Amino acid sequence: MSNFEYLQKVTVGQYFPLGSWLHKRDPRLKLVGFSFLIFALTLANNINGLLIGMGVVILLLKISKTPWRYALRGLLTPLPFLMFLAAIQLFITPHVISSFPLVRILGVGIYQEGILAGIRLLVRFCILVILLTISGTTLSTLEMIHGLDLLVKPFRSLGFQTGSFAMAVQITMRFIPFLAINAEKIAKAQASRGAEWGEKRGNLIKRVRQVFPLIIPLFNNSLHQAETLADAMLARGFAVNTKRTSMIEYQISIQDWIFLFMMILVSMLILLIK
Repeated sequence: MSNFEYLQKVTVGQYFPLGSWLHKRDPRLKLVGFSFLIFALTLANNINGLLIGMGVVILLLKISKTPWRYALRGLLTPLPFLMFLAAIQLFITPHVISSFPLVRILGVGIYQEGILAGIRLLVRFCILVILLTISGTTLSTLEMIHGLDLLVKPFRSLGFQTGSFAMAVQITMRFIPFLAINAEKIAKAQASRGAEWGEKRGNLIKRVRQVFPLIIPLFNNSLHQAETLADAMLARGFAVNTKRTSMIEYQISIQDWIFLFMMILVSMLILLIK
């Protein structure tokens, strides 16, 4: 049955009400702080900066009380693809003309620059996946939509529909676990009717043909859920130009500003360290 546990492999977009110090921070500053850190890790081209980012992410993981096994589980799904991209870096990364290859594979030299580039790519994406997991476990659905709405609220004077933008982002993030649940239900239903699931033997074409019957019903169910969600929103009076109030009024405290300052400081350190 472990072959059907798709939801356990999806860690992005799932909220854990653990009540940690990070959970209590203002959602606006959490979104800004996480955005700065993601931006810095994406552009960092120095292994020292990535190591600093790894240390910060481990510290955030500890502060947020997110289970380690849960956070690392999110790496299992993209890890083969990341290993493939890292392997490509071994062959396409430019190197110094005067340098000598460390080893040759099928006549192609593997240089030090390619190995370092592959390590940087692998470390960078692993850190980003864990950071996205932490942001999902510490930001609830309401906090995310309220925080985004308040952050982009000044753009309303320019004619932008900020409420619709915040709602679209929130639905996109929270729809990922629903896709995993639907895929799990469809796979179990097909397996109970004689379909072969969990068979890892066979070539690539056979495995693609095995997964292809899952895509069509999953796409169909997703469309039905989207239509049901739209009807529910219309039944509750949701409209683009409607001015809505919030039951919760967020107040930024000194600890929230300290969190944002530390995130900006760490982001600058990741980008500027030599």
